[in-house]
Amino acid sequence: MTTLTRIDIQKIEEYWMNHEANKKQLKFREWELLNPHKETEVDTGISSGGISNTTQQKAFLLVEDKLYQNLKHIINVIDGMYHELDTETKTIVEMRYHDKEGNCYEWEEIADKLFLSRSKVLRKRNMLIDETAKRIGWV
Repeated sequence: MTTLTRIDIQKIEEYWMNHEANKKQLKFREWELLNPHKETEVDTGISSGGISNTTQQKAFLLVEDKLYQNLKHIINVIDGMYHELDTETKTIVEMRYHDKEGNCYEWEEIADKLFLSRSKVLRKRNMLIDETAKRIGWV
């Protein structure tokens, strides 16, 4: 098994921290692809007398766009994993990555709230990061 570097771990943690922002970016990218500027609009074939299938063209644009597909994959992995997490790991995610007030709780604070040791909290976090990396396809 490939070992994750510190930078890999930081990037995966960013996926968890920026999950809502990534969802917004995905929606914007979809809008961007489906609503092109007039100069760059795709020829629908109407002027040549052909039959237009705009739904198929739109689906093709989304499937072919690497940014859109990567964001969608990461979002689906994070969403799926979050629903599978046990209560303690969900608390870790909420306190460390999803705090609404902008606080990033320290590992000791999270451990105190969960009545666990700091090392146990970090082991749970490491398992979360490793599983995320597997599902995203990094390792």
